[in-house]
Amino acid sequence: MELNVVKKEEKGYKVLLQYKNFIKIWVGSTVSRFGDAIDSIAFLWMVYEMTGSTLMMGTVMAVNAAPAVLFGMMAGVLVDRMNKRKVMIITDLVRGFNTALMAFLYMWDMISIWHLYVFTFINSFCEIFSSPARASAMQVLVDKKHYLTANSLRQASSAMAEIAGTAIAAVVMGYLGIGAAILIDSVTFFISAYTAIMARIELSINKTAPLNIRQFYCEFTEGLAVIKSNVVLLVSLTMACLVNLMLTPFNVLVPEYSDKILMAGETGMSLIMMSFTVGMVSGSLVIGHIGHRFKKSTLVITGFIGLGVGMMLFGFITNVQLACVSAAIGGAFIPIISSSAMTLMQEATPADKMGRVSSTASTLSLLGLPLGYALSGIMAYGINVLTIFKLVGILIILVAIPPIIIKEFRKD
Repeated sequence: MELNVVKKEEKGYKVLLQYKNFIKIWVGSTVSRFGDAIDSIAFLWMVYEMTGSTLMMGTVMAVNAAPAVLFGMMAGVLVDRMNKRKVMIITDLVRGFNTALMAFLYMWDMISIWHLYVFTFINSFCEIFSSPARASAMQVLVDKKHYLTANSLRQASSAMAEIAGTAIAAVVMGYLGIGAAILIDSVTFFISAYTAIMARIELSINKTAPLNIRQFYCEFTEGLAVIKSNVVLLVSLTMACLVNLMLTPFNVLVPEYSDKILMAGETGMSLIMMSFTVGMVSGSLVIGHIGHRFKKSTLVITGFIGLGVGMMLFGFITNVQLACVSAAIGGAFIPIISSSAMTLMQEATPADKMGRVSSTASTLSLLGLPLGYALSGIMAYGINVLTIFKLVGILIILVAIPPIIIKEFRKD
């Protein structure tokens, strides 16, 4: 990999301008995220319009999660053996054509319920290969000392693309229809594929032996062994997975909190969720500019403490404006945790095993969500919402204690 040499070290995001191939992949990913945000609204509304059933919406979302749960960790073994650039191109093209076909079938009034399951499964199946391929590519697209800045930029742009896509979705659906909104998402996949075609990614491929069942098992367990043997990697992966788990009570309880505590209904909920996203963007931008001054382990620990404080504040607030401030505070610490934890994972993981490690992290994060949602729902039946927020906030802060006492983790 050739990296441009700069005479004077740039600060903040400017330093990333020297990595032309990273910029190409980043632009493609951001555009694709914008399309996904539009599609997430349009697709769910299409399912509801076709079926009128929340149960059907639930089953479609279950199909969406199935590939990651069933094959996510195994996909990492294959990704480590593949050309990462080709994986990104092929998966984007497949999703582009798949999404376009779904849009046209809907516009031509030829779509059936079973089509939704097939289209959803195909797109999700592609994602379990695309995501670890991009994670692996990041290790060679950017110098190690700029991982944190690059990760924070990706998180900030993803959040901003989500805000823009969600806002535009209603306008597109209102004036052009659901089919057009879904078609926009297909176009963004093609743009993402084009940026990957234009990028040059020099990454080694793990092809040490012919792949059979025994070899597959060996390489799969080899990836797990890498995680278990590296304290920094194990703690970082655990902390990254816990972020999603800890946010489930927030997602479950905000509607009731806004309706019964704040007396603000859906408007209050929208303001809180928007404030949370704005906080995420702000936190990403801040960490991108000053994160290099601190140890990544310190940032992860600080992030959990800050997130815990933000969640706990909800337990004392009965005012919409203050609730939005609390949401922004909590949201600001999410990218501090995730960007720092991802950077530690990238630094600690050998390049030829990043696909397996990344897939494991994604799968474990996903598996924790049903547990978090179930526990949140159960607590909501017997405990006051304000009390739950206080307890969740305290729990999140307590999660930061083990990393504090692990010396090997605090060195990084």
